Amino acid sequence: MGMKNKKIREWQKAEQVVARLLTELLTDGCLVVNDIKFKYGNIDHLVIRPDGFVFNIETKAHRGVVTTDGKQLLLNGKPFKKNYFCQMNRTIRWERRIMQQLWGKNTWMIAVIVFPNADVRINKSIKRINVISADKLLSFIRSYSNPKR
Repeated sequence: MGMKNKKIREWQKAEQVVARLLTELLTDGCLVVNDIKFKYGNIDHLVIRPDGFVFNIETKAHRGVVTTDGKQLLLNGKPFKKNYFCQMNRTIRWERRIMQQLWGKNTWMIAVIVFPNADVRINKSIKRINVISADKLLSFIRSYSNPKR
């Protein structure tokens, strides 16, 4: 019983913190959907801005200092046990296929991994994935623009 249940509660708490934060975007006209089940697991949060930008947000409950060596994420200087970039890319491929079927167009997806409990010391996207702390999430979503679009 013990550790497994504590771990689940920790993940749930982190996702709840981010979900509550994202409700502020409803007043901006955004669509916010939490905990979407799909064949590879779940999508923690999906935000669609009125201008069509789609944000796929994965919440991680780790504590500590999050950095990168340019290829992978590090927690307190060591690689994470799981490759969150692979997880995020698999999810985005699935979402893009679904959106292609629904709307008949290729949707630009903005990948975000958010750490509400960690000290994130990353200032740029890594492998096209944005890694940020929860306190920067709303301003990132509100101000995001892609010059290549």
